[in-house]
Amino acid sequence: MSFFHRKRKQKFLITDPYLVRFELASDFTPENNSQIKQILDDVSKVQKENHETPLSETLPFASFKTAEDFFDQLRSVAAQNAQPINFDYFAVWTYDTNEPTKIGKPSSGDGNPHELITMNREDHQFTINSEYQNMTVQLFEVIFNDPDNADFSYEDKLDYCKKLREAYLNSTQLDESQIASLPSMNEANKGNVKLSIPSLSHPEVAVKEAENNNTAPVYDPTSHTFSNASTPATTNNEQPTSAKAASQAEAPQSTTVNDQGVRTFDTPTNVTNEARETTQSAEHQPKRERRTMRKSVEDEAQEQTDLARTKGHIDAPQFAVSVLDPVEPGHKGYVEYQLNQRMKTYNTILKKMGKQISSKNEKAIINVRQTFSKQVDQAIQEFDKKHEHDDDKLFANIQNDMKDKANDKIKEANDAVDLKTQKLKDQAKQSYDSQINEINHQAEKEKIDNENNIMQSFTNKAQDIFSDQLAEHDQKLQKSKDELVHKLNLKYELESREQAAQLRADGDKILQEAFRKMNDNLDNLKSQTIRENNSAKEVNISQQRVENEKQRLEAPFKDLQQAQSKIQAMQDRLSTATAERDQYKKQLTDQEALLHESSHKMEAMQERINTLTTKQANDKVSKSNNDSVELLNKLVTLQVAQAMGKPKTITAEQSEQQPDQPVEATPANNNSNMNLMMKGFKRLTFVLIVVIVALLALGGWGFVHQQRAYSQQLTNNTKLMNAKLAKARQANQPISQKEADQKALIALHENSLSKLNKYSNEQYYNLDKAIVENNASAAQSAVQGMGNNLHMNDHYRAAQAQNLLTKAGNNSLAKKVGDAN
Repeated sequence: MSFFHRKRKQKFLITDPYLVRFELASDFTPENNSQIKQILDDVSKVQKENHETPLSETLPFASFKTAEDFFDQLRSVAAQNAQPINFDYFAVWTYDTNEPTKIGKPSSGDGNPHELITMNREDHQFTINSEYQNMTVQLFEVIFNDPDNADFSYEDKLDYCKKLREAYLNSTQLDESQIASLPSMNEANKGNVKLSIPSLSHPEVAVKEAENNNTAPVYDPTSHTFSNASTPATTNNEQPTSAKAASQAEAPQSTTVNDQGVRTFDTPTNVTNEARETTQSAEHQPKRERRTMRKSVEDEAQEQTDLARTKGHIDAPQFAVSVLDPVEPGHKGYVEYQLNQRMKTYNTILKKMGKQISSKNEKAIINVRQTFSKQVDQAIQEFDKKHEHDDDKLFANIQNDMKDKANDKIKEANDAVDLKTQKLKDQAKQSYDSQINEINHQAEKEKIDNENNIMQSFTNKAQDIFSDQLAEHDQKLQKSKDELVHKLNLKYELESREQAAQLRADGDKILQEAFRKMNDNLDNLKSQTIRENNSAKEVNISQQRVENEKQRLEAPFKDLQQAQSKIQAMQDRLSTATAERDQYKKQLTDQEALLHESSHKMEAMQERINTLTTKQANDKVSKSNNDSVELLNKLVTLQVAQAMGKPKTITAEQSEQQPDQPVEATPANNNSNMNLMMKGFKRLTFVLIVVIVALLALGGWGFVHQQRAYSQQLTNNTKLMNAKLAKARQANQPISQKEADQKALIALHENSLSKLNKYSNEQYYNLDKAIVENNASAAQSAVQGMGNNLHMNDHYRAAQAQNLLTKAGNNSLAKKVGDAN
C-alpha cells in the first residue's frame, strides 16, 4: 500500500489548432438559468451520441463545431425572449498539439493553449441575438475593424482570416458560401468593415457567381467575339471565307488591376486575324496600389520633440547660495542675508531664462526639422512623379512587343491553315463538293483553337516577363528613393546640428550677459545694502535715545498709574470687607433668632419639668402615706400576733415586705437624674451664648481695625498721587521745538498717527503724516513745499519719501531727495 497518490495529469480534450473559450453573463449561466442548462444538456447529449466530445466536458473551452451547435440553440432562446444573450468573456485561443499542454490565462500570451483574439470591448462585444448567423461574421469584422490591429497590413489580416476560416471549415464541415466573405482591399481601407454570409443574405447571387466562375469564354465565329458557355454560339456555314475576311474589324485588348495591385491581361472580347492595336492609352490605365509601412504619427512626433529638446537644451549658470536665517537691518549678517536672497532670486530668473531659451531652441529646431521634412517629402513626391508612369511605359512596351509577336504567329498559323484548307478543298472538290462547308467549319475551329492557345501562351509569357521586370524596376526605384532620402536626411541633419549649435551659442551668450549684469547689480546692491545698514544703525541709535527720553518723561505717569492701581485694589478690598461685614451681621441676626428660639424652648421645657416634678412629688407623698398606714396596720397585726404566740407568720410577712423597699427609692433617683440633666443643659446654653458674643466682638474689632488700616493707606496713596500729579504737571509744560521734532520722529518710526498729531508744530509734520498714511500725492505736495532744501534729517524719512515720490511718478524729485540725503 502506497502512502502517496500520484496526481493524474488531465488530458486536454480538444485537438483543433484553433478553439473558442467563452463565459456567459451571470444571467445566462447554466447555474442561474434552467433553460440554458437544459439546452447545454441536450446539445451535449446529441454530441455524445454522434461520438463527439460533448460541450459539457470541455467548458469553458469548445471547438468551432460544438460551440456553433450550442450557439444555434441560444439564438432560438434570444428570439423567443426578444433579448440578446451576452458574454462576460469570448476569445479565440490557439493550441499546438505538439507542445506540452499548459492552459494559459486570459489576456496573456503564455501557455498552451493561450489567448489569440478577444471580443470583450464595448464596440465589438460578442453577442447572440435573433439575427445571429455564425461567429465568423463578428470574428472577421473584429480582425479588420479593431484599432489595435491598425499596424497590420491588409495581406496580414487576410492571411489571418484565411487560417481561421480553414480551421472553422474543417471543424464545422460547412461550405465557403455558408461563412462570412472576406473584404477586398478597397473595402478594408475604407474602414468599418461590415460582412455577411453569401448563402444567407443573397443566395441567388451566390449561385450565379459560382456558375460564372466555373465557365470559360467561348469564341463565337459569326460575331468574332468571346461569350460565356451559357450563351449559344451562332454559326453560318453559308458565309464564304471572303465575306468573313471582309467583316473582320479591330478589337482593343484591355487590362485590369486585381485586389493585390498587380496588372493582368484580360481575355480579348474581339479577336481578328489582322494586327490588333491597343486603343486604351497608358495614361488612362489604373495605377498600381502600393502599401507602405510607416510609424504612427504620435511616435514620430514624440521622437522629434525629444530630439529637439535634447539638442536645444541649455543649462543656465547659477550663483552659489546658502541657507541663512532672516536678519533685520542693523544686525550682524544683514548684508550677507540680503545678497544671498538676491542671488536666489537671480538663480530663479536664470533658470526661467534658460527654460525659455531652451523652449525657443526646441521650437526652432522642430520648425527646421519640419521644413526639412517637407523638403524631403517634396523631393520624394517629385521623384515619384518623375517615375510615376514607368510601370505603364514598361507595360506598354512589353504589351506592344508581345502583340506584334502574337500577330506574326497568328498570321503564320492562319497562312498554314489556309494552305492546308486549300489543299483539302482541292481534294474535296475532286471527290465530294458537299464536304466543303464542313471543311471550312473545321478550319475556322482550328484557327480559333490555335489563336486561343497562342494568345494564352503569349499572355502568360508577357505576364511573367512583366512581373519580373516590374519587380526589378520597383527594386531599383526603391533603392534610388532610399538613397535620395538618406542623402537629404544626412544633409538636413548636419544643417540642423549646426543650427542647434548656433542656437546654444547664442543662448549661452545671452545668459552670460545676463549673469554679468546681475553680478554688477549684486555689487550695487551690496553698496546700497551697506548704506541702508549704516542708516538703520543710526536710526536704531536715535530710536534708543528717543526711547530713553520717552521712559524718562513717562516715569511720573507710570508712578501715578501704579498709585491709581493700588487705590483701586484698596477699594476692591474695602468692598470685599464691607461684604464680609454684612455677611457677619446676617449671621449674628440668625444666631440671635436661634438663641431667642432656644430660650423659649428652654422655658417651655422648664415649665414641663416643674409640672412633672410637682406631680411626681405628690404621687410620692401619697404613696408614702399609704405605705405608712399599711405598715402601721402590719405592725399592729404583728404585735397582736406576738401577743397571741405566732412568730412564724410575722417572719413570713417581713420577708414579703422586703421586696417592696426598692420601690420606695425609685422617685428619689428620678428626681436626681432630672436635676443633673437640667444643670447640663443650662451649662451648654451658657457656653453657646458666650461663644456667640465672643465671635461678634472679635468680628467687630477686626472690621474696625481693617477700616482704620484702609483709611490710613488710602490717605497715604492720595498724598503720593497728588505729589506725582504735581510732578507730571511740571513735566507737561510746553516743550521746545527740538524736543517736539524728536518726539514726532519717534511717532513716525512707530507709524503712530495719534502720537504724531500731538506735535503738529514740528518741521516735517505734513511729510511725516503723508508717510504714515502712505499717501503719495500728499507726500509729493509736502516735498515740493520744502523748496530746494530737501535735507530731511532722517534716513527713514528720506527713504519713505523717495518711495512715495516714485509711486506718484515723480522720479526726478525722488532722485533729488535721494541725492540730498
